[in-house]
Amino acid sequence: MTVEFDRYRLDLESMENDICEMEESLGIEKLLSEIKDLEDEAAKEGFWDDLENSQKILQKTKQLKDKVGAFDALKGEWEDMCTLV
Repeated sequence: MTVEFDRYRLDLESMENDICEMEESLGIEKLLSEIKDLEDEAAKEGFWDDLENSQKILQKTKQLKDKVGAFDALKGEWEDMCTLV
């Protein structure tokens, strides 16, 4: 049983580089910065005056948040598995 857990632990540890590379290739830091910029734009006075533009900004914000959220969920599951093993 211990040998199995050691194998699982090693497999999970070997995934750390893949997770980091994925984070970098997805540009998560850049996406977070872009989300902040879009949210700042949405908080400006008069944002809703141009309904078409405001909808585009909100859609873009949601798309970026979904992408970051999917990565965060994957990374969280990996971290949970590391903790369990």
